[in-house]
Amino acid sequence: MPTRSQFLSLLSAGLLFAGGCPTSRAVSLQWGSEPWAPGSLSNSFDVDPANPGNDITVTVSGATGQLQPELVSPYPMTPVITSDLEGGFGPTNKSLCIAVDLANQSQKIVVTVDFSAQYAQGVTNVSFTIFDVDLGNSSGSTYQDQLSSITALSIDGTTLIAPTITTSVNNTLSGTGLNQVVDGITSTSDTGPSSNSANVTISFGANAIKSFTFTYGSGSGTVADPTYQHIGLGDITFTPVPEMNPTWGAVASCLVAAVLILRHSAKFRK
Repeated sequence: MPTRSQFLSLLSAGLLFAGGCPTSRAVSLQWGSEPWAPGSLSNSFDVDPANPGNDITVTVSGATGQLQPELVSPYPMTPVITSDLEGGFGPTNKSLCIAVDLANQSQKIVVTVDFSAQYAQGVTNVSFTIFDVDLGNSSGSTYQDQLSSITALSIDGTTLIAPTITTSVNNTLSGTGLNQVVDGITSTSDTGPSSNSANVTISFGANAIKSFTFTYGSGSGTVADPTYQHIGLGDITFTPVPEMNPTWGAVASCLVAAVLILRHSAKFRK
């Protein structure tokens, strides 16, 4: 029968053999280092060195016929990676710019971000910032940037998860849970130190998810036919949920057996 010291030795050997506890790691999709052909509607990216193949896919759908070129030379068609919307991070900051000229307030753009199926346990700590969620209310510029239907999908694909949303001074949050809506309320500079005044930060915390989505349109605080408007999707950070090393299952079984043997032995020594 194994003694207590033998049991501890078994535990140490098992841990060593298993290679230690699985660890989590932060991963980031950084627009400054990834390609996106101007006007393309879906792209996948390999950003996690520990996970072979593409890790994240970003897709733009909905009223894509209303997409417009960016305002700054060379006027690339959006979606496109640009530094035109700084978000207060300086002129080198890049984001995925989405510009539209919607015919009415019912037209929407939908952005969906899917994480690799190889993340069998999903990802957590998903966070990103959307730049320039503001309002235009001057001659030739009448629109109200609006974000809605902001949700994530659980790893089993059955549950929608609500975000935590942090707004800025030039936009406002209404609703709760899965029905949160962000509306721009003041015109904001695209560049310069004050360009962070229309940022919106969205996170899903410790929830393990497989994807998230949000809808971009024009709110009711504008005319029936909004004019040109745009936002920038910033870098997306996430933490893959570490998977259990198969060796851990075998080690755990051995340890359970050892505990039972020790208890059985102690019973007969009494």
